[in-house]
Amino acid sequence: MSYPPVPRQPMPRLQVVVTLFAAASLAAVAIGVSVPEDGHNAWHLVKAWGGVALVAAALTFAPALSSAFHLSSYRAGQIAMGGAAGLGLYWVLFVLPDIGKNTSLITTLGVAAGIVVAWIAPGRQPADGSPGPHPDRRPTGPSW
Repeated sequence: MSYPPVPRQPMPRLQVVVTLFAAASLAAVAIGVSVPEDGHNAWHLVKAWGGVALVAAALTFAPALSSAFHLSSYRAGQIAMGGAAGLGLYWVLFVLPDIGKNTSLITTLGVAAGIVVAWIAPGRQPADGSPGPHPDRRPTGPSW
């Protein structure tokens, strides 16, 4: 006996926006570190920090991929915030000092897109709106 296919539910609009901003962040950071300017690309200057920036930009995909990795929206939001913090650190350490370069603009846009993901992602605070512990979080252990 064959069952009819179950129709897929459309993606919520916020999920689409989060995915697009995360993709823009990853693409712009990758372009910013890879495109040569004045004979060298940013990998020449930033070395492994470019990889840190790319990993941070990839972490902003957490809210979009939370169901695939069985993450609560709160945990996915925390991961996205960590990625945004890493992007911000990279920007302050390496992009800001060379802000006059053309590749700095695309990297800045990528960092901004990653920060937007962390800002608009669902799960930034517990569902009940309280700033206290969230039911999805593990106990913190003994308080000292």
